[in-house]
Amino acid sequence: MKDILSYNELVNREGFNVQRGMNYRPQNKRYSIFLMSVRENAPYNDGFDEKGEKLIYEGEDISRRENNNPKEVDQPFFTRQGLTNNGKFFKVAEDFKLKRRGKPELIKVYEKISNNVWSDKGLFNLTDVNYQFSKEEGRKVFKFILSPDTAKEDMTEEEIEEFEFSRRIPTEIKRVVWERDGGKCSYPDCGSTKDLHFDHIIPWSKGGSSKEAKNVQLLCGKHNLKKSDKII
Repeated sequence: MKDILSYNELVNREGFNVQRGMNYRPQNKRYSIFLMSVRENAPYNDGFDEKGEKLIYEGEDISRRENNNPKEVDQPFFTRQGLTNNGKFFKVAEDFKLKRRGKPELIKVYEKISNNVWSDKGLFNLTDVNYQFSKEEGRKVFKFILSPDTAKEDMTEEEIEEFEFSRRIPTEIKRVVWERDGGKCSYPDCGSTKDLHFDHIIPWSKGGSSKEAKNVQLLCGKHNLKKSDKII
């Protein structure tokens, strides 16, 4: 599975022009879509908890059409047009918590690595939500809690291992590796810019870390398969 995409590739994969951060069941899909960014000066405070196990995703601000200073007012449940994305996802999270639905909402998450560079973080389950006052922001904000989805029936054990490794790499490490490797395959005498993956130098199964840039490299699909679990 390709985990590094341009914006156009992301759009082609999903089949529609993904522009909003939060997308509830677009195109009647079986899952919803979140776009996230933890880059400096990103508009929202998204990120993983200290253990790297749960994704904390902040809700959307009110539109500038409704208020000229979105960061100065509470994130909304409703607007004049009706329920916001915040409200829709709050409802499905609450329904799961209160056992009004059997399964949590499935969310596909893409994170922004650099300009026109996105990484597929995979599928997550929306298991909880908080809507409370934030001292840091001076207003009420939504915090959606997502846990990695563990159902991978269509993937081999090797693909699961590679994907879990990629998902656990902190965004900051991915940015460092992307810039260090120049957005190209680092395999000797390759330098391809197509079908790129984040790959571990010392395999995860052999104790390799996902939290150190020195143990992560960019490889194209061809050389990612060729390397397998060897160290290059």
